[in-house]
Amino acid sequence: MNNLTIFTASATRPNLLVNAADDRIEPPAGWSISAENPEDIIHGFSQLKIKKEYKLRGYQYFSGGNGNGIVWAIPASEELPHPEFCDRSDEMFLGPPKPEIALDDFMGAIEGDRSPLSYLQAAIAWHELHEFGAMWHGCSWGQDRILPFTDDYKEEMLSEIDDPDADSSIEDYLNFIHPWDELNEIPDILNPHFFYQKGKPTVVFYTINDIGYYKLSRYIHTFEKESYIQMVERQEIGAGDGGIIF
Repeated sequence: MNNLTIFTASATRPNLLVNAADDRIEPPAGWSISAENPEDIIHGFSQLKIKKEYKLRGYQYFSGGNGNGIVWAIPASEELPHPEFCDRSDEMFLGPPKPEIALDDFMGAIEGDRSPLSYLQAAIAWHELHEFGAMWHGCSWGQDRILPFTDDYKEEMLSEIDDPDADSSIEDYLNFIHPWDELNEIPDILNPHFFYQKGKPTVVFYTINDIGYYKLSRYIHTFEKESYIQMVERQEIGAGDGGIIF
């Protein structure tokens, strides 16, 4: 790994205060223009901003208390057209509307200072923007918890087992979190980390998600060399009973 940077758990969270609307208004059934602004997600990260020639806007899908959404980057001078006036993206879930004026990838409208932290923030923002408008059964990423849970996770584990002199390892911590039925791999680095792979900025982090069953996942974000557009891969490396259904 070239130029390895290891982050604390708190680095994955937004670090700027955003005055977003407190009350979510129940949207109409079907697809509509979202009353919420997806730009608030980017505004929460100190190393990212939206290019001046673009803005982010979103559509909301709502049905029976369930919600999904989609975000598009459009020219700053334009407005999001009503869903009825858009083509539908049939290759995507629920066939969301796609304006002709929109970029294919909203991350093309994002820029930053190219620091390791900016790439970590862009990876988290990618997930948050893809989860925009999610409600109830539409939620998935919102249930992912990035590991480790705290910056001092080893000390927390040892205090819980009441043996401050014991040696600890990543495998101990993973088994402390949950009794896995399958644990196919033990990460060398549990904390979120950044490095260059074949010249491309890369971010890796691990999460636990308990929808249906417990899943230990590795997310690999590989960025284009000159932008924050990224390819995202999820690898499930652990599974266990005790999940939730909602």
